[in-house]
Amino acid sequence: MARHDEKSILLGGIGGQGIVYATTLLAKALFAEGYYVAQLQSYGAEVRGGAVIGWIVYSTQPIVSPFTDVFDTVLVLHQKALEEIEKKKFTYTRLIVENDLVSSTIEADYRYPIHRVAKKLGLEGNENIIALGILAGHGIVSREELRKLLESNKKNIRALEEGVKLVARD
Repeated sequence: MARHDEKSILLGGIGGQGIVYATTLLAKALFAEGYYVAQLQSYGAEVRGGAVIGWIVYSTQPIVSPFTDVFDTVLVLHQKALEEIEKKKFTYTRLIVENDLVSSTIEADYRYPIHRVAKKLGLEGNENIIALGILAGHGIVSREELRKLLESNKKNIRALEEGVKLVARD
């Protein structure tokens, strides 16, 4: 049973988009903020090109179980991941999607042109970090804690900041 202050975030994409890496960074940032954190991921045997989801449960109290099918925030970078989330019958409060790789018929709370921005700015391969910037822009995780984790990689820091900027334009 989830505690009242427990929150959960799911990141979804396809193999090769760095979903597991982004989920790990998110977990580390939330831990650095003082939360108890549990992290899990799920992906098919094919890995590259197949659906990948990673999720985090975090709380001010110890986590009873990292398993959940209800999420506060779901951020999806590819349609295949959204199909996997729907197949698993996960529910969520807020849905954030990549505008070009997730069907326009999906009702999302927020849509961002993550891949378009990455391509335009020479940040291909850093879409996962742009997604973390979007979460920071929404106040879900500390931008400063993420910056500390990305300190040695200027391209990642630039991608993080671009994600924050996308939210500021809303």
